[in-house]
Formats: sequence, structure tokens, C-alpha cells
Amino acid sequence: MTKWNDTLVDSMKRGEQAALKQCYLQLSPIIFTAILSICKNRHDANDLLQDTFVDAFDNLAAFHQQVPFIAWLKRIAFNNTFNFLKKSKRLTIGTDHLPEAVSMKNSIESDYENRNLLLYLFERLSEMECLIMWLYIAEQYKHSEIAEVLGKTSNYSKSVVARCLQKLRANAEVKKYVDS
Repeated sequence: MTKWNDTLVDSMKRGEQAALKQCYLQLSPIIFTAILSICKNRHDANDLLQDTFVDAFDNLAAFHQQVPFIAWLKRIAFNNTFNFLKKSKRLTIGTDHLPEAVSMKNSIESDYENRNLLLYLFERLSEMECLIMWLYIAEQYKHSEIAEVLGKTSNYSKSVVARCLQKLRANAEVKKYVDS
């Protein structure tokens, strides 16, 4: 992936199709991964990815460079994903949402194993838990920022993170991975 160039935003604001295409090609894998980690459905993630870029391109005039473009784009993606899950009534909190176990294959590359472990762990969380954990760990949002996105309190975010970490620590697959 080539490094993001902030001057690309100015070209996109002028409506240059090549800049819009370059933006999509460069950032769509990152945004897709974030969305898929939360909604856990490739079809929905593809739809949400398209919606995110349409919303972003339609609202480029509203973007101000006080924040990085990728952060602004991720915020749109998270809002779209959150709203989608809320509308489809798939947004739940609880430990009763535990899909069937996913087998972890041994791999030569530890990076591959780490990615598999992360996906394995995220599959054990509800959509809301995934959203909060992704925002907190991967995107490094503060609890107050998560609370603002979700319309909840900071304590709610802290509670979900603590509960998820406890649930993940208790997971036998994690213990097996750590002991090896």
C-alpha cells in the first residue's frame, strides 16, 4: 500500500475522478477490515463499505483537516455500521452470542497466527462488544469518545471492555495459544 497523501483530499474536493479512485483503492481494504470485524458478514460489510465511501465523497466539503482523513472516514464507517446493526436489530449485549468454535490452524508465520487469534476472539463477542473493543484497542478511542459515538456513558464503555477482556482471558483457546 502506498502512503496516504493529504493533498489527495484537495483533488477529491475538486471532483477529480482519479483522486477518488485512488482514495478508494488505497483505503477500502482498511475500512472493509474494520467493518467486517464488527458486523461479521462479508455481504453486509461490502454494502457498508460502499455506503461509507458514497457518504464520504458526498460530504467532502464538510471534511476539515484538523483530523486525519482516514480517521474521518473510519468515523463514517463506524457510524454507518452502528446504525445498520441497530436498524437490523443485530446489536446486542451479552455473553449468549457465542458462535461455534473456529479451528486455529498452525502456521509458520506468527503474524498469520496472531491475525487468526484476533479473528477467533472477535467471533466470540457480540456486534456491540466488537464495535467497542475495535474502537478502544485498534482505533485507540478514549472511553469518552466511544460513549459519544454510541450515545452511552463512559462507564458503559469501560464496563464492556472489562467484561470482554475477562471473557477473552477465560477462553481456553487463548490459554492454549499463550502457553505454546
